[in-house]
Amino acid sequence: MKELDSAVTRLISTLGKLGPPEHPDYALVKPHCRLIAFEPGALLHDPQQPAESVYFIYQGLVRVFNINESGDKEFNKSFVVEGQFIAALISPLHAEPSPYYVQALEPVLAIAINRIALDRLYQKSIVWANVGRVYMEHLAIRKEQREAQLLIGSAEQRYKRFVAESPELIGRVHYYHIASYLGITDVALSRIRRRLNQS
Repeated sequence: MKELDSAVTRLISTLGKLGPPEHPDYALVKPHCRLIAFEPGALLHDPQQPAESVYFIYQGLVRVFNINESGDKEFNKSFVVEGQFIAALISPLHAEPSPYYVQALEPVLAIAINRIALDRLYQKSIVWANVGRVYMEHLAIRKEQREAQLLIGSAEQRYKRFVAESPELIGRVHYYHIASYLGITDVALSRIRRRLNQS
């Protein structure tokens, strides 16, 4: 129970960065929070199952990825660390399965919030509705920036930006996962890293 309280405190602190700080409406989420542990390799979301929860990562690291039709190649979409949210968005918005897996890369402790309960919070509180809107705007901006990187930037530029923007992931994420995220092979990433180390 104490660990759940600590996790909820961090969740509320994070909400205060998306909306007004220390607003009492944030506490409305407490009854709907469940703390769940995931071992490395475990799935927080499987495309074959309905996406019933939004997760707040309290401890650990997860990746979001999908698999090609032949099932022999994975494509990393993003990495999510402590203090961030993760949810499959397509399922609730369009009543169809999300194509993405969410997998723990480390031991993970996450707060699960039921989507129905979250929707009720949006309807009940203008503060919660605005937090949801701001978070979706952040997601849209990140998506646009990532698309621009993949379309315009070179592989080396994408790697440099990744290191600059996510230094906490270096050493925590295997380089073959980073290569997949950058849209290159692990051999190409190894060459880039070697060239940068020599310069």
